[in-house]
Amino acid sequence: MANDYVIVHGERGCEGKSQTLQPGAYDTSALDENDFISSVTIPKGWTVTLYEDGKFAGRSKTLTATGDVGDDFDNITSSLTVSSPEKEAIVKVGDTYKNAGGGTFTIEQNDVDVDAKSLLRIGQRFPPKYEQIMVLSFTMTIDKPE
Repeated sequence: MANDYVIVHGERGCEGKSQTLQPGAYDTSALDENDFISSVTIPKGWTVTLYEDGKFAGRSKTLTATGDVGDDFDNITSSLTVSSPEKEAIVKVGDTYKNAGGGTFTIEQNDVDVDAKSLLRIGQRFPPKYEQIMVLSFTMTIDKPE
């Protein structure tokens, strides 16, 4: 049975309330309910990354197979990403982050057709750490560097 979506479930054993998700990034407001995920149905070759906090922050856990999320992530997921072999989730393009010192950085990806082959990831918020899969046209502005 080949699905083109992931299903997140509210109970262990892939039971209970569920939500179907296509490849993409889902913050708290995009999920039917916050902190409800206990298990996931994942098609072969797909990846789901769970984040404890909203805006893809806090602890994370990457899953590649159907099953329970484990005691460490049961009912605490506030955001997540879903990637398929054809489409990787993009999390933080266009993000602006302000640190306690008042400095700001903004990064924008200039290409319109973003796919897994033209991906820029922010692997770490502060200090900023970026991973670029392929050379892209992008602009980065640093205001008040500290």
